[in-house]
Amino acid sequence: MTESITNSFIQRITKSLQRGKQVHRRLPDGGLVYVDRPLPFLILFRHPTGKPDHATADFVKATASYIIADQESTNALRPLVQSIAKAMADKFGAFMIIELMAAQEKDAPLFKVLGPEKQLPATIKVLQDELESIKISGRRTTVEVESNERLLQEPLCLMPEEELKKHAVLILGLELKPVYKSPETGNVYPLLQRTLRHKIADAIKKTIFDFVQVQSSRKVIHFQALGRKAVNRIAWRIDKQLTSISDQFRFLLLVTPVNNNEAWEEFRKSGFEKTPTFHYRLMPVDTDKLKRDLYNIPIEKVDDPTLAFLFRDKRHELDKMITMLSDRSTPDFLYSSMQLYGGVDSQLLKVAEGILAAIPAPTRHTDIELIPVPEFAAMAEQEIAYLKNQYAGVDSGVDVRDDIVGLIVSEGRLNVGTDAKIPRHRAQALIQHEVGTHILTYYNGKAQPLQQLYIGSPGYEELQEGLAVLSEWLVGGLDQDRMRILAARVVAVYHLTKGCSFTDNFRRLKDEHHFTDEAAWDITMRVHRGGGLTKDAVYLRGLVHLLEYLKQGKELEPLLIGKIRQDYIPIVQELIYRNVLRPVPLKPRYLLDSGVQPKLEQLKKGISVFNLL
Repeated sequence: MTESITNSFIQRITKSLQRGKQVHRRLPDGGLVYVDRPLPFLILFRHPTGKPDHATADFVKATASYIIADQESTNALRPLVQSIAKAMADKFGAFMIIELMAAQEKDAPLFKVLGPEKQLPATIKVLQDELESIKISGRRTTVEVESNERLLQEPLCLMPEEELKKHAVLILGLELKPVYKSPETGNVYPLLQRTLRHKIADAIKKTIFDFVQVQSSRKVIHFQALGRKAVNRIAWRIDKQLTSISDQFRFLLLVTPVNNNEAWEEFRKSGFEKTPTFHYRLMPVDTDKLKRDLYNIPIEKVDDPTLAFLFRDKRHELDKMITMLSDRSTPDFLYSSMQLYGGVDSQLLKVAEGILAAIPAPTRHTDIELIPVPEFAAMAEQEIAYLKNQYAGVDSGVDVRDDIVGLIVSEGRLNVGTDAKIPRHRAQALIQHEVGTHILTYYNGKAQPLQQLYIGSPGYEELQEGLAVLSEWLVGGLDQDRMRILAARVVAVYHLTKGCSFTDNFRRLKDEHHFTDEAAWDITMRVHRGGGLTKDAVYLRGLVHLLEYLKQGKELEPLLIGKIRQDYIPIVQELIYRNVLRPVPLKPRYLLDSGVQPKLEQLKKGISVFNLL
């Protein structure tokens, strides 16, 4: 409901903020007042008279405290801004107002900072430096600094100078050159606008953070803590819509053959000459309709740039997955797989070939003791019970199925093939891999209000599998045979992407790298399933990148918050500072085991994949 700026309206707004409440009110002519909670700043945008500029107004929506109004309403706006500024200055000891404007001159710099000529040069320098660090098409931006005198005079003045000094209020201006829209048509360039909006919002938060640390008695733990804590209903609805689409299919099960044993027998009888025929589960969804539903989700309505990025990223991944399902058993499947999971670069191939050279042949005999599937399932159930004792929200279990090859975690449950061959000495390592990593991160993610953390961020598989393989090493179950298999998967994926056939890939593993017939089959089947799945390269790639991450002195535990990829850590940290995300309820057994601590310390000192052999 639109409300006029009356004295009663101003009093209600001010009292709400003084009580710690959120303010969200519509103003005449499309104006808006949004203050997430009591904060020591206000970002302002005024539409030029008779020329609404919604493209520039969108920039302030990326912040947690803003007003959008019309220049014609300045007289009514003045007492509202003053009342908010005085109330919040009383609360925090100081207050900052930043007004965003679009530059009118064609030769204007990309950014112009308007500030007091001699007052608080350090704060203005922070804003200047942050804006100068923004790059567009790889080029640094131009920033000029001039006096904010015109913001303190009619017709723009919102607060007299004497009032600013009396209440410790600072007014800055930030003028943007509107490169984010066409000068001829006024049409917005959405990708450039989104990128600039996010970077400018961070620059503003860092400036306010510096101002608050110096001027206010109320300290802030991190500049991201100045972002929004409240997530609007549109964002939660879109999160659920994306999750609903993701939940309609089990991708790995749909691209895994259901006739593995029969295909193996057929391949073996042909003398390993005839390419096997794989059969897959019936498709439970109409991929065309699913993709239409996916792009009907109005992500552009999310004005929180961090959440909007997460949602767009997830939509892009789901798009590729749905395309892969529709291209299953065709050559096009491989191309989408390379977009989704990547291929094998020269450095990773070098590491894989180095491992196979260091361990040229299997180190164990074929008469190794296997653990019966029912016994392994019982051990996995015990580990799941360990997680349930930490968090009642764990609703997992083990399903033994004859249509599964090996071990697969799907939707938080462990699926074990009836014919799974599990070495007894590897049982605990595999349990930490599947239960202590995949199931644990699924339920850690499910404990969060943001559902993307349990269905998986795009590219999460690399970090997930890196964590899972590292957990095998931490509990003492990562043997040389396992490392050979991970390396062989990388080599097989590399040759797959170079056009190698199923039979040639199989023979290379068997003849050149001395894998048994069954092991070579399993690796080749996994890599060639669906039409060519490059996912199996992520195990070793994820492990290599994870070791490098830990070598930098970073902690392992934050990576377990859900199914995320490594470069999502700053995003997750921002959402934690903003109180959008909660502490994780589950920790793997190995993190609580004092016997594992020396290994964790060893990781921080820096070790390579070859040190794990």
